Amino acid sequence: MSALRFSERDVTRDQASVESRLETFREIDKDPTTPLLVNTGQEDLGECTELPQIAATDLCADILRNAMQQHGCLLVRGLFPDEATTKLQRAIDNVLDACEANAAGNAPQPHTFFAPPQNLSSIMPRHERELGNTRSFHRESGSAMCIEAPSIAEELLRWYELHELKDLLTDYFGEKPCLSAKKWVLRRSRLPVAEAGWHQDGAFMGTDINSLNMWLPLNVCGGSSGAPGLDILPKRLSRIASADGAQFDWSVSTSQVQQEAAQTGLTSPEFAPGDALFFDHFFLHRTQYGPEFSKVRYAIETWFFGQSSFPKNQIPLAW
Repeated sequence: MSALRFSERDVTRDQASVESRLETFREIDKDPTTPLLVNTGQEDLGECTELPQIAATDLCADILRNAMQQHGCLLVRGLFPDEATTKLQRAIDNVLDACEANAAGNAPQPHTFFAPPQNLSSIMPRHERELGNTRSFHRESGSAMCIEAPSIAEELLRWYELHELKDLLTDYFGEKPCLSAKKWVLRRSRLPVAEAGWHQDGAFMGTDINSLNMWLPLNVCGGSSGAPGLDILPKRLSRIASADGAQFDWSVSTSQVQQEAAQTGLTSPEFAPGDALFFDHFFLHRTQYGPEFSKVRYAIETWFFGQSSFPKNQIPLAW
């Protein structure tokens, strides 16, 4: 399998390619006639209590589809090699450092790790205001939009395709996939780890979409590893849980989570570098937090959608 080759890429060409990917959906809305993979309000499956796990060699659309129907998630062990995860950690450091420099008013010349597409602000609903707010949110949480560095984005797309993800997702969605510019995120956790809210991404994406997130940890995390992973409810939900008692209108209170988990229980798996957790917009989860987490966690979050059933507010990106 070909290695990641960030330094060999043409930054100008990559920037233009990402701009073109953004333009593809500028005047296109999702198709309301596209069948949904999960219909809002269908019966939840409460008897499933364990997180489904498979080896990467066993991954196929049928297994993914079955796991999503039963549990709303699937953990794939060893999807990507250690050599790549180490290189991706260094890339994330470089991208986040460049974003910090830009925020401080020291805008670097376009380079491998920072060359934002020139049409990014114009395609946001509130233009510069929304782009500024999005960047501030990411800086505060130790993350950055992947498309801030088009050469990283384009090389990752090439790499995903070499690992047959595009074929897998096309089979899963029943149509070609697209991505989210806002929710394709490079992450490096801040210490100490702040309290994180339980949530379902559908609370702000909307529920009339077909989605699949690939959460990819790049170092050992979760469980008792000392680096924050995820607390999850391994149960198929088909609705947005109540926000009563929660801090935000898109989050879920601990008491509500306990009600949802009464039959299934919660789990906090330990992840190895290159494992991938797949889940959709109904999946209930949060980032682990607490004083026992003293190690930094690196991860990449990539939200995929069917190309006719995407959330417009998350800025679809053609693949």
